[in-house]
Amino acid sequence: MLASGWGLRVDTRRRSVLESNVESLKHWGSRAAREKRGEGRVKRAEEQLVTIERGVKREAVVVEKKIAKAEKGVKKEAVKAEKAVRKKARPKAKPKKKPSD
Repeated sequence: MLASGWGLRVDTRRRSVLESNVESLKHWGSRAAREKRGEGRVKRAEEQLVTIERGVKREAVVVEKKIAKAEKGVKKEAVKAEKAVRKKARPKAKPKKKPSD
């Protein structure tokens, strides 16, 4: 019943026992094998972390591009508004006087 304690699936209805399976389970449960499995889990976790970091960097680049695009739009609108203010602030030209005869 050690195998079920390790989280392995166990067929409780089975009555036969194969020595090779028993030896495999003993090796699987040994400290060296557990450490090796642990190293594999750490490696997978590190790989997942790298994948997540790459995704975050990709998203950051996308966000930076969107921010730059928004900044350009804001600058463009500011220039338009400034031109409109200048246009309104100009004094109107006085009409030319017609020479009197």
